Amino acid sequence: MILQILTIFGILSMAIGVLLAIYQWDYKRLLAYHSISQVGYIILGIGLGTPLGILGGLFHLINHSIFKSLLFLTSGAVEYATGTRDLRKMGGLKEKMPITAATSLIASMSIAGIPPFNGFWSKLVIIIACIQAGRFGLGLIAVIVSLLTLASFLKVQKYAFFGKLNPEFEQIKEVPTSMKISMILLSIMCVTMGLLLLPGIKEIFLDPAVKVLTEGIKYGINVFESIKQ
Repeated sequence: MILQILTIFGILSMAIGVLLAIYQWDYKRLLAYHSISQVGYIILGIGLGTPLGILGGLFHLINHSIFKSLLFLTSGAVEYATGTRDLRKMGGLKEKMPITAATSLIASMSIAGIPPFNGFWSKLVIIIACIQAGRFGLGLIAVIVSLLTLASFLKVQKYAFFGKLNPEFEQIKEVPTSMKISMILLSIMCVTMGLLLLPGIKEIFLDPAVKVLTEGIKYGINVFESIKQ
């Protein structure tokens, strides 16, 4: 019962978050709604209650902390340079801010679950866990939400970084070096975090956390069952 409630909350969070985000023009508000959606994936994975689902949920929690940090850094860089968060007032920023544009694209593909970036691997594990548990509908919803996430961030790329440069921004420059280094390091992590699933590495970093959470869920279920009795 508890796990069913978690999966319902996870699906609702995924769907509502992405639908609210896809219509947003405020850059940072769009990212905030996507946080709601991505947390839904985490809850869904854990709510499945299977070792693979919990692994996917925990792995996505790690990945989300990385690509969402990068997304907020790049959006902050854009606001720092342009003075606005309205995507409709931007355009062509890749000409003036190539590093910000490149790292934003990496983060966008990561959150959308495009291979080989880290978000793809954790979402793939969650979807496979849904199929393994016989919850095909949940897996399908996870795929659809990921496609909507991709559409939302393609909008971000189109209006913020591609197209014709807004004449108001002819004099802007790339952000300071300290900001660029942070974005580059997080971008590298978005590309390499999939290595955590490799045998040997997974046993060290992910499996212990999965075991602890699995035992915790079993303990919680036993406690609630004893209360009912």
